[in-house]
Amino acid sequence: MPSRARFAAWAVVCFAAAPGQAASGETPGTSQFIELFWALVLLVTFVSVAILWMGIIRRNVRQQTEAIRRSEAALEEHYRELFENAHDIIFTHTLEGQLTSLNSAGEQILGYSRQEAAGMNFAQLVAPGHEDSFREILNRLKEGSPSDHGELEMRAKDGRRVVLRVNWRQQVSGAARVQGIAWDITERHRAEEALLESEQRLRRSQDERVQLGRDLHDGVIQSIYAIGLGLQECRNLLARNPSEAQARLARSISDLNTVIRDVRNFIVGLEPEALRGREFKAALQSLVTTMSQTDAEHFSFDIDAQAAETLNSRQAINLLQIAREAMSNSLRHARAQSTVVSLKGRDGGVRLEVQDDGAGFEPTGSSNRGHGLRNIAARAKELGAHSEILSAPGKGARVLVEIPAHRLHEPA
Repeated sequence: MPSRARFAAWAVVCFAAAPGQAASGETPGTSQFIELFWALVLLVTFVSVAILWMGIIRRNVRQQTEAIRRSEAALEEHYRELFENAHDIIFTHTLEGQLTSLNSAGEQILGYSRQEAAGMNFAQLVAPGHEDSFREILNRLKEGSPSDHGELEMRAKDGRRVVLRVNWRQQVSGAARVQGIAWDITERHRAEEALLESEQRLRRSQDERVQLGRDLHDGVIQSIYAIGLGLQECRNLLARNPSEAQARLARSISDLNTVIRDVRNFIVGLEPEALRGREFKAALQSLVTTMSQTDAEHFSFDIDAQAAETLNSRQAINLLQIAREAMSNSLRHARAQSTVVSLKGRDGGVRLEVQDDGAGFEPTGSSNRGHGLRNIAARAKELGAHSEILSAPGKGARVLVEIPAHRLHEPA
């Protein structure tokens, strides 16, 4: 008989005999045997339940594991779709810059397939002249920085210029790699450059307009005013000295032709011819003659030809215009009896001084800061020179402009 059958039969006999034995007074050994039997039954029952429970647990774990795998696969597929369908460039590379992945947007924007990119270093995509910026970012990542960002100019496969705004982040697990996402900001960058260029053109246009207004005021307008004074003298001379009036009229016509020539030069963007050395003094004297023949005796000149020779064309023109404005002011406003114009070397530089004994004015008063005085200060600033206007009511005026030595050798 099999062991299980014998054990079952023996158990039945024991159960049947147990009540009689208990009643007749069984021995202690028999009682212990019965207790052991029941303990074995309980143990077998517990083991059976445990085996059944372990089976249930294993089945649940298997089901949960399978569900997790399916979830991870779906999540991986989701992120793969995001990676492939993103409009921004997504890539990974090693800490040495070797590309390990590139999405479809990267292929479209940069022109390289992912197979081509896999054999390239990210630095090879960076435009010449911008490699140092990428190397600095890479070094910071190598030193332990968890992330970094910056703008890089790239060169696409077809040579196009592509500007990217890039964010890098180190992977926290697995192999030492860097994940990156880049936004194509080429159009925005071009718009910013176009705006900056437009602002610069506008600023240059405004500067040229101011310069033109200054030149017209200090040159053409002053000349026209002087010609007007000459014509007024012609009218006064018509009755008593017609021949002199005719000579003055001829001179005024010549001066008007000169003004027309200067206006044409301004229109085509040309400066009046620069005067240097002794020509500078001759130009000043010519200015006086143009202003008023009768008032020429009130002007005197002390021009150092050697100092005038050190001036370049731009400096000579501006100093001549400053002198013209100061002389015109002494004639028109100050009613000066004596005006001295000097140009001399000073501490390696050149100093222009125009001094008169006229009515004078209060230079700090805003009402006295006319267009001409502002032009004097603006021209001096343009030359990098120091300018000063000294005056007081009843004490004449003194205009000082000094070009320092280090400015004299600048190109025109």
